[in-house]
Amino acid sequence: MRKFSVCTFFIIFLSIAFMFQPCFAQTSTTGTRPTFQGNLVRLNNGVFPLVKVAECDRQGSAYESADFNIYIRGSVLSIQGRDLSGNAWTAETSFSGPGCKIFQADLDVNGRQDLIIFAPGIGSRGLYDTHLTMLLFDAAGKPVPWSATGYFSLTSNGIAEISPSPSGGAVVLHNYIVGHPSWGGVSYIARLYKVANAEISTVESVYSGTAFPVITGARASDPTFQKAVGEKSLSTVDDSQKAATGAQTPSLHFVRYGTEIPAAAKPPSGTILTPEQGAGITIDMSALNAGVEHLILSDGSKLDLPTVLILDSANGARRIVFSPESRDLTQLENGSYSIQQLGTDCLDVGDCRPFILRAVEQSQ
Repeated sequence: MRKFSVCTFFIIFLSIAFMFQPCFAQTSTTGTRPTFQGNLVRLNNGVFPLVKVAECDRQGSAYESADFNIYIRGSVLSIQGRDLSGNAWTAETSFSGPGCKIFQADLDVNGRQDLIIFAPGIGSRGLYDTHLTMLLFDAAGKPVPWSATGYFSLTSNGIAEISPSPSGGAVVLHNYIVGHPSWGGVSYIARLYKVANAEISTVESVYSGTAFPVITGARASDPTFQKAVGEKSLSTVDDSQKAATGAQTPSLHFVRYGTEIPAAAKPPSGTILTPEQGAGITIDMSALNAGVEHLILSDGSKLDLPTVLILDSANGARRIVFSPESRDLTQLENGSYSIQQLGTDCLDVGDCRPFILRAVEQSQ
Protein backbone atom coordinates (compact mmCIF):
# COMPACT_ATOMS: atom_id res chain seq x y z
CA MET A 1 0.00 0.00 0.00
CA ARG A 2 2.83 2.39 0.85
CA LYS A 3 4.52 1.72 -2.50
CA PHE A 4 1.27 2.45 -4.29
CA SER A 5 0.85 5.75 -2.47
CA VAL A 6 4.38 6.89 -3.29
CA CYS A 7 3.98 5.99 -6.97
CA THR A 8 0.63 7.73 -7.12
CA PHE A 9 2.10 10.89 -5.59
CA PHE A 10 5.01 10.80 -8.06
CA ILE A 11 2.70 10.45 -11.05
CA ILE A 12 0.55 13.36 -9.87
CA PHE A 13 3.66 15.52 -9.35
CA LEU A 14 5.00 14.76 -12.82
CA SER A 15 1.60 15.48 -14.37
CA ILE A 16 1.45 18.92 -12.74
CA ALA A 17 5.02 19.70 -13.74
CA PHE A 18 4.32 18.71 -17.33
CA MET A 19 1.18 20.83 -17.35
CA PHE A 20 3.12 23.96 -16.33
CA GLN A 21 6.22 23.21 -18.40
CA PRO A 22 5.31 25.58 -21.30
CA CYS A 23 4.96 28.44 -18.83
CA PHE A 24 8.36 27.71 -17.31
CA ALA A 25 9.93 27.43 -20.76
CA GLN A 26 8.42 30.71 -21.90
CA THR A 27 9.66 32.54 -18.83
CA SER A 28 13.17 31.17 -19.32
CA THR A 29 13.31 32.08 -23.01
CA THR A 30 12.05 35.60 -22.47
CA GLY A 31 14.60 36.18 -19.75
CA THR A 32 17.65 35.09 -21.72
CA ARG A 33 17.02 35.95 -25.36
CA PRO A 34 17.39 39.62 -26.38
CA THR A 35 14.49 41.15 -28.24
CA PHE A 36 14.94 43.65 -31.05
CA GLN A 37 11.82 45.70 -31.50
CA GLY A 38 12.05 49.07 -33.19
CA ASN A 39 10.43 51.20 -35.85
CA LEU A 40 10.96 48.91 -38.82
CA VAL A 41 10.69 51.05 -41.96
CA ARG A 42 8.58 49.65 -44.79
CA LEU A 43 7.96 50.75 -48.37
CA ASN A 44 4.52 50.54 -49.91
CA ASN A 45 5.65 50.17 -53.51
CA GLY A 46 5.14 46.43 -53.80
CA VAL A 47 7.82 43.78 -54.37
CA PHE A 48 10.18 43.63 -57.33
CA PRO A 49 9.48 40.19 -58.85
CA LEU A 50 12.36 37.73 -58.55
CA VAL A 51 12.73 34.25 -60.02
CA LYS A 52 14.30 31.62 -57.77
CA VAL A 53 16.87 29.55 -59.69
CA ALA A 54 18.61 27.57 -56.93
CA GLU A 55 19.05 26.85 -53.22
CA CYS A 56 22.22 26.19 -51.25
CA ASP A 57 22.63 22.63 -49.98
CA ARG A 58 26.30 22.88 -48.94
CA GLN A 59 27.47 20.38 -51.51
CA GLY A 60 27.99 20.10 -55.24
CA SER A 61 26.62 22.20 -58.09
CA ALA A 62 23.71 24.48 -57.25
CA TYR A 63 22.97 25.89 -60.70
CA GLU A 64 24.33 25.84 -64.22
CA SER A 65 23.34 28.01 -67.16
CA ALA A 66 24.77 29.32 -70.39
CA ASP A 67 25.92 32.49 -68.57
CA PHE A 68 27.38 31.20 -65.29
CA ASN A 69 27.75 28.25 -62.93
CA ILE A 70 27.21 28.19 -59.17
CA TYR A 71 29.15 25.74 -57.01
CA ILE A 72 28.89 25.11 -53.27
CA ARG A 73 31.55 23.51 -51.11
CA GLY A 74 30.58 23.49 -47.46
CA SER A 75 29.70 27.08 -46.57
CA VAL A 76 31.55 28.62 -49.54
CA LEU A 77 29.55 29.61 -52.59
CA SER A 78 31.48 30.20 -55.83
CA ILE A 79 30.00 31.71 -58.99
CA GLN A 80 31.89 31.50 -62.27
CA GLY A 81 31.20 32.89 -65.71
CA ARG A 82 32.49 34.94 -68.64
CA ASP A 83 31.72 38.47 -69.77
CA LEU A 84 30.68 39.39 -73.32
CA SER A 85 34.34 39.52 -74.40
CA GLY A 86 34.99 36.01 -73.11
CA ASN A 87 36.98 37.13 -70.05
CA ALA A 88 36.54 34.90 -67.00
CA TRP A 89 35.10 36.19 -63.75
CA THR A 90 34.53 34.58 -60.35
CA ALA A 91 32.74 35.66 -57.17
CA GLU A 92 33.21 34.01 -53.78
CA THR A 93 31.03 34.39 -50.72
CA SER A 94 30.01 32.27 -47.75
CA PHE A 95 26.93 31.64 -45.66
CA SER A 96 26.85 30.59 -42.01
CA GLY A 97 23.14 29.90 -41.62
CA PRO A 98 20.92 27.03 -42.76
CA GLY A 99 21.50 27.77 -46.44
CA CYS A 100 20.57 30.33 -49.04
CA LYS A 101 18.19 31.04 -51.89
CA ILE A 102 19.43 32.35 -55.24
CA PHE A 103 17.26 34.55 -57.46
CA GLN A 104 17.52 36.28 -60.83
CA ALA A 105 15.97 39.54 -61.99
CA ASP A 106 16.89 42.54 -64.11
CA LEU A 107 17.07 44.96 -61.18
CA ASP A 108 18.44 47.90 -63.16
CA VAL A 109 16.40 47.19 -66.33
CA ASN A 110 19.47 47.14 -68.59
CA GLY A 111 18.51 43.95 -70.36
CA ARG A 112 20.79 41.66 -68.34
CA GLN A 113 19.69 39.35 -65.54
CA ASP A 114 21.26 40.06 -62.15
CA LEU A 115 21.89 37.60 -59.31
CA ILE A 116 20.44 38.00 -55.81
CA ILE A 117 21.48 35.72 -52.92
CA PHE A 118 19.39 35.61 -49.74
CA ALA A 119 21.10 33.93 -46.74
CA PRO A 120 19.60 33.95 -43.21
CA GLY A 121 22.12 34.26 -40.39
CA ILE A 122 22.35 32.30 -37.16
CA GLY A 123 23.11 35.14 -34.76
CA SER A 124 20.97 36.39 -31.86
CA ARG A 125 19.50 39.23 -33.90
CA GLY A 126 17.04 37.11 -35.85
CA LEU A 127 16.11 38.54 -39.24
CA TYR A 128 18.56 41.41 -38.64
CA ASP A 129 21.35 38.88 -39.28
CA THR A 130 20.21 38.15 -42.83
CA HIS A 131 22.79 38.58 -45.61
CA LEU A 132 21.74 39.99 -48.97
CA THR A 133 24.31 39.70 -51.76
CA MET A 134 23.97 40.91 -55.34
CA LEU A 135 25.86 40.68 -58.60
CA LEU A 136 24.73 43.34 -61.08
CA PHE A 137 25.84 42.80 -64.66
CA ASP A 138 26.90 45.83 -66.70
CA ALA A 139 26.75 46.38 -70.45
CA ALA A 140 30.00 44.42 -70.91
CA GLY A 141 28.67 41.46 -68.96
CA LYS A 142 30.97 42.02 -65.97
CA PRO A 143 29.55 41.55 -62.46
CA VAL A 144 29.42 44.46 -59.99
CA PRO A 145 29.11 43.28 -56.35
CA TRP A 146 26.96 44.58 -53.51
CA SER A 147 26.28 43.18 -50.05
CA ALA A 148 24.50 44.13 -46.83
CA THR A 149 23.56 42.52 -43.52
CA GLY A 150 20.29 43.54 -41.92
CA TYR A 151 16.56 42.87 -41.90
CA PHE A 152 15.49 41.16 -45.12
CA SER A 153 12.45 38.92 -45.50
CA LEU A 154 11.09 36.61 -48.20
CA THR A 155 7.72 36.92 -49.89
CA SER A 156 5.94 34.62 -52.32
CA ASN A 157 7.53 36.35 -55.33
CA GLY A 158 10.72 37.96 -54.04
CA ILE A 159 12.23 39.87 -51.13
CA ALA A 160 10.06 42.42 -49.33
CA GLU A 161 12.86 44.99 -49.10
CA ILE A 162 13.51 45.06 -52.88
CA SER A 163 10.81 47.21 -54.46
CA PRO A 164 10.17 48.61 -57.93
CA SER A 165 11.10 52.26 -58.39
CA PRO A 166 8.62 54.62 -60.11
CA SER A 167 11.51 55.80 -62.31
CA GLY A 168 12.39 52.24 -63.35
CA GLY A 169 14.64 49.63 -61.82
CA ALA A 170 14.64 48.66 -58.16
CA VAL A 171 15.29 50.22 -54.78
CA VAL A 172 16.71 48.30 -51.83
CA LEU A 173 15.62 49.10 -48.27
CA HIS A 174 18.33 48.32 -45.70
CA ASN A 175 17.08 48.13 -42.11
CA TYR A 176 19.89 47.36 -39.65
CA ILE A 177 20.70 47.77 -35.99
CA VAL A 178 23.68 48.99 -33.95
CA GLY A 179 24.18 48.10 -30.30
CA HIS A 180 22.62 45.57 -27.94
CA PRO A 181 19.73 45.74 -25.44
CA SER A 182 22.07 44.82 -22.58
CA TRP A 183 24.86 47.30 -23.42
CA GLY A 184 23.77 50.86 -24.08
CA GLY A 185 20.60 50.00 -25.97
CA VAL A 186 19.80 49.44 -29.63
CA SER A 187 19.63 51.98 -32.44
CA TYR A 188 17.60 51.23 -35.57
CA ILE A 189 18.68 52.62 -38.92
CA ALA A 190 17.00 52.48 -42.31
CA ARG A 191 18.87 53.40 -45.50
CA LEU A 192 17.69 53.31 -49.07
CA TYR A 193 19.66 52.43 -52.22
CA LYS A 194 18.73 52.83 -55.87
CA VAL A 195 19.77 50.36 -58.56
CA ALA A 196 20.53 51.84 -62.00
CA ASN A 197 23.01 51.07 -64.80
CA ALA A 198 24.66 48.21 -62.86
CA GLU A 199 25.37 50.61 -59.98
CA ILE A 200 23.90 51.08 -56.53
CA SER A 201 23.80 54.59 -55.09
CA THR A 202 22.63 55.96 -51.74
CA VAL A 203 19.29 57.78 -51.56
CA GLU A 204 19.45 60.64 -49.07
CA SER A 205 16.15 62.40 -49.64
CA VAL A 206 12.43 61.91 -49.17
CA TYR A 207 11.24 58.74 -50.87
CA SER A 208 7.70 57.41 -50.68
CA GLY A 209 6.96 59.86 -47.88
CA THR A 210 10.00 58.93 -45.76
CA ALA A 211 13.17 61.02 -45.31
CA PHE A 212 16.25 58.79 -45.48
CA PRO A 213 18.27 57.87 -43.54
CA VAL A 214 15.96 57.08 -40.62
CA ILE A 215 17.43 56.77 -37.11
CA THR A 216 15.42 55.68 -34.07
CA GLY A 217 16.25 54.06 -30.75
CA ALA A 218 18.90 54.60 -28.09
CA ARG A 219 21.21 57.06 -29.89
CA ALA A 220 18.81 58.71 -32.30
CA SER A 221 19.56 62.20 -30.90
CA ASP A 222 23.32 61.72 -30.55
CA PRO A 223 25.01 64.02 -33.12
CA THR A 224 28.19 61.91 -33.17
CA PHE A 225 26.18 58.79 -33.97
CA GLN A 226 24.14 60.67 -36.57
CA LYS A 227 27.37 61.68 -38.30
CA ALA A 228 28.61 58.07 -38.31
CA VAL A 229 25.35 56.93 -39.89
CA GLY A 230 25.73 59.66 -42.52
CA GLU A 231 29.25 58.45 -43.33
CA LYS A 232 28.04 54.93 -44.06
CA SER A 233 27.30 54.48 -47.75
CA LEU A 234 27.12 51.02 -49.29
CA SER A 235 27.49 52.57 -52.71
CA THR A 236 29.22 51.09 -55.74
CA VAL A 237 29.77 54.62 -57.07
CA ASP A 238 32.91 56.67 -56.31
CA ASP A 239 31.28 59.10 -53.90
CA SER A 240 34.16 61.40 -52.97
CA GLN A 241 32.07 63.80 -50.88
CA LYS A 242 31.56 61.03 -48.30
CA ALA A 243 33.94 60.81 -45.36
CA ALA A 244 37.00 59.39 -47.05
CA THR A 245 39.01 56.61 -45.52
CA GLY A 246 41.50 57.03 -48.35
CA ALA A 247 41.98 55.75 -51.89
CA GLN A 248 39.49 58.04 -53.58
CA THR A 249 41.58 58.34 -56.74
CA PRO A 250 42.79 55.47 -58.93
CA SER A 251 46.33 56.96 -59.02
CA LEU A 252 47.17 55.40 -55.63
CA HIS A 253 48.95 52.06 -55.76
CA PHE A 254 49.10 49.11 -53.41
CA VAL A 255 52.48 48.76 -51.70
CA ARG A 256 52.05 46.01 -49.16
CA TYR A 257 49.83 44.55 -46.45
CA GLY A 258 51.15 44.32 -42.92
CA THR A 259 51.19 45.42 -39.31
CA GLU A 260 52.49 48.84 -38.36
CA ILE A 261 54.34 48.62 -35.04
CA PRO A 262 54.93 52.00 -33.33
CA ALA A 263 58.51 53.18 -33.88
CA ALA A 264 59.03 53.79 -30.16
CA ALA A 265 58.47 50.10 -29.54
CA LYS A 266 61.37 49.05 -31.78
CA PRO A 267 64.73 49.93 -30.17
CA PRO A 268 67.85 48.98 -32.17
CA SER A 269 68.74 45.30 -31.99
CA GLY A 270 71.17 44.48 -29.16
CA THR A 271 70.75 47.85 -27.44
CA ILE A 272 70.85 47.69 -23.63
CA LEU A 273 68.53 50.31 -22.20
CA THR A 274 69.23 52.07 -18.92
CA PRO A 275 66.28 52.57 -16.54
CA GLU A 276 66.18 56.24 -17.54
CA GLN A 277 66.05 55.38 -21.24
CA GLY A 278 63.49 52.67 -20.69
CA ALA A 279 61.24 55.03 -18.75
CA GLY A 280 61.17 57.42 -21.71
CA ILE A 281 59.87 54.87 -24.21
CA THR A 282 56.17 54.83 -24.89
CA ILE A 283 54.72 51.63 -26.31
CA ASP A 284 51.22 51.64 -27.75
CA MET A 285 50.19 48.34 -26.17
CA SER A 286 46.64 48.53 -27.54
CA ALA A 287 47.96 48.63 -31.09
CA LEU A 288 50.46 45.86 -30.43
CA ASN A 289 47.91 43.62 -28.75
CA ALA A 290 45.34 44.17 -31.48
CA GLY A 291 47.87 43.36 -34.20
CA VAL A 292 46.13 45.85 -36.47
CA GLU A 293 46.97 45.24 -40.12
CA HIS A 294 46.38 47.61 -43.01
CA LEU A 295 46.76 47.95 -46.73
CA ILE A 296 49.68 50.34 -47.15
CA LEU A 297 49.32 52.58 -50.21
CA SER A 298 51.91 54.51 -52.22
CA ASP A 299 51.16 57.83 -50.48
CA GLY A 300 51.62 56.25 -47.05
CA SER A 301 47.90 56.07 -46.27
CA LYS A 302 46.44 52.96 -44.67
CA LEU A 303 43.17 51.17 -45.31
CA ASP A 304 41.41 48.45 -43.36
CA LEU A 305 40.26 45.31 -45.11
CA PRO A 306 37.19 46.19 -47.19
CA THR A 307 33.79 44.56 -47.03
CA VAL A 308 34.17 43.53 -50.69
CA LEU A 309 37.34 43.16 -52.77
CA ILE A 310 37.45 43.41 -56.59
CA LEU A 311 40.61 42.24 -58.35
CA ASP A 312 40.78 43.20 -62.04
CA SER A 313 43.67 41.51 -63.86
CA ALA A 314 45.42 42.99 -66.89
CA ASN A 315 44.13 40.06 -69.00
CA GLY A 316 40.52 41.14 -68.42
CA ALA A 317 39.64 38.62 -65.69
CA ARG A 318 37.77 39.75 -62.57
CA ARG A 319 37.74 38.15 -59.12
CA ILE A 320 35.28 39.26 -56.45
CA VAL A 321 35.72 38.30 -52.79
CA PHE A 322 33.05 39.08 -50.20
CA SER A 323 34.42 39.50 -46.63
CA PRO A 324 38.05 39.11 -47.77
CA GLU A 325 40.87 38.01 -45.48
CA SER A 326 44.56 38.92 -45.56
CA ARG A 327 45.38 35.87 -47.68
CA ASP A 328 43.12 37.23 -50.42
CA LEU A 329 45.58 40.10 -50.90
CA THR A 330 48.54 37.94 -51.90
CA GLN A 331 47.73 38.51 -55.58
CA LEU A 332 48.30 42.25 -55.10
CA GLU A 333 51.87 41.64 -53.97
CA ASN A 334 52.80 40.04 -57.30
CA GLY A 335 52.04 42.98 -59.57
CA SER A 336 51.33 46.69 -59.85
CA TYR A 337 47.75 47.56 -58.90
CA SER A 338 45.98 50.90 -58.72
CA ILE A 339 43.51 51.18 -55.84
CA GLN A 340 40.07 52.78 -55.76
CA GLN A 341 37.60 52.90 -52.90
CA LEU A 342 33.87 52.70 -53.59
CA GLY A 343 31.57 53.52 -50.69
CA THR A 344 32.19 53.40 -46.95
CA ASP A 345 30.99 50.77 -44.49
CA CYS A 346 30.70 51.93 -40.86
CA LEU A 347 29.82 49.49 -38.09
CA ASP A 348 29.72 52.20 -35.41
CA VAL A 349 31.29 55.52 -34.45
CA GLY A 350 34.99 55.46 -35.43
CA ASP A 351 34.74 52.01 -37.00
CA CYS A 352 34.68 52.60 -40.77
CA ARG A 353 36.30 50.74 -43.65
CA PRO A 354 36.06 50.77 -47.43
CA PHE A 355 32.86 49.16 -48.64
CA ILE A 356 34.39 48.06 -51.95
CA LEU A 357 38.09 48.18 -52.73
CA ARG A 358 38.80 47.82 -56.43
CA ALA A 359 42.35 46.87 -57.42
CA VAL A 360 43.17 47.20 -61.14
CA GLU A 361 46.36 45.57 -62.42
CA GLN A 362 48.48 47.84 -64.56
CA SER A 363 49.84 46.52 -67.86
CA GLN A 364 53.64 46.18 -67.85
